[in-house]
Amino acid sequence: MNSYKSLRLRYFDFPGRAEAIRDSLRIGRIDFIDEQLTFEQFGRCRAAGEFPFGGVPVLAIETDNGMRCVSQSNAILHFTGHLSGLYPSQDPLLALRVDEVLGISEDIGWLIEPSLDEADVDRKMSMRRKLAEETLPYWMGRLDQLLLDNGSTGYVVGDELTVADLKLYWLIDWLTMGILDGIPTSLIDGCEQLLAWRKNIAAMREARLAEA
Repeated sequence: MNSYKSLRLRYFDFPGRAEAIRDSLRIGRIDFIDEQLTFEQFGRCRAAGEFPFGGVPVLAIETDNGMRCVSQSNAILHFTGHLSGLYPSQDPLLALRVDEVLGISEDIGWLIEPSLDEADVDRKMSMRRKLAEETLPYWMGRLDQLLLDNGSTGYVVGDELTVADLKLYWLIDWLTMGILDGIPTSLIDGCEQLLAWRKNIAAMREARLAEA
C-alpha cells in the first residue's frame, strides 16, 4: 500500500539526472507529475527555498502528513526503483551492486563538471582533451569489465533491467551524443561489452515503456 498521495518530479526539460527517474516511474506505471522547469523558473524557485539543497531533481511527495521534498537523484532512484520493481529490494547483494553502479555513474558525471564550469575556451578544451584521451577511456574500460564480470547478460547487474541500467544508459547517451565539445561520439566504440549492453538496454527500455 502506498504511503503517499501524489508524486511530482521537478527538473528541466532535458534528460540529465532525471530521465532514469522518469523512465522508472513510467515503466512501473506509477502516476506522477513531470514538472519541467525553465532556467528562469528554477532560479525563482531556488530563491524561494523550494529545493532542499538548492538543486534539482527534487521529488515532491504528498503524504497524509503534508508535503515532503527529497533531493539527490540516486536517493530518488532508490525510491522509484522500489515502487516500480526495478530495484532488487529482496536481495542485499544485488542491491549493493546496483548502488555501486549508481555511484560510479555519478562519479563519472562529476568528472565532466569542471570543464562545464570553465569559461576560458583554451583551458576548457585542454581539460576536454585529457578527458577524451585518458580519463573517460579508463572509466569506459572499467565499465566494460564490469559488464563482462556480470556474465555479459545484457544488464549491468544481474539478468534483468534495474535502475542501474537506466542511470548508466542516460550517462553514456550524454557522453556520446556530441554536445560536449572535445568528447568524441566514438567514445565507447572500442568497448564491445558496453556497445552490446547499450543496444540491449535501448531495446528493452523502448519495449518496457511501450507496455506501460
